[in-house]
Amino acid sequence: MCSDYLEHDVEFVHSVQRVIVEYIQSVYPGVKKLNYVSDGAPQHFKNNKNIFNLTYHYTDFGLPASWTFCATAHGKSAVDGIGAAFKHRANRHTLCSNSSSVILTPEDLYKFARHNNEINVFYMNRTHIRHNCERYDLHDRWKQYRVEEWIKQIRSQHQFDPIGIKKAECRRTSCSGNIETNEVNN
Repeated sequence: MCSDYLEHDVEFVHSVQRVIVEYIQSVYPGVKKLNYVSDGAPQHFKNNKNIFNLTYHYTDFGLPASWTFCATAHGKSAVDGIGAAFKHRANRHTLCSNSSSVILTPEDLYKFARHNNEINVFYMNRTHIRHNCERYDLHDRWKQYRVEEWIKQIRSQHQFDPIGIKKAECRRTSCSGNIETNEVNN
């Protein structure tokens, strides 16, 4: 995802999820459920607002989803390698280019990615993110409930499966039989 929005916050994550779901539904219409896999960085992934939004995933996007978190800073995955290779190619392009084709903006990076990569890259500007928040009333959704205090010790949980709006099952590992159910009360 290329963007001029430099905050990796819950608003950004929800907007990216919308783009991901729309892409998957257009290319793979038979998909029945998504499972997000990411690291557990609390500032933009592993926090109560994102898990609360996950309970609305089917309502918002028409596709149910779960979220599996890898332990933060525990190794690198293929996604990290793809991102590093992409950044390396963009850097080499800039260093070897004449001044008219230097990558200076997020839009330039997106154009480079579309023409010089074998991966799918999307662009989302800050206006798109603001409109997404308004479309789904995200700020009202979070204000209406005390979601910041919803799941106690969220950092020790690594698997989240919604079982209804405002209700999720949490587990310490993705295959754990010890399930904790958390529900937001009005």
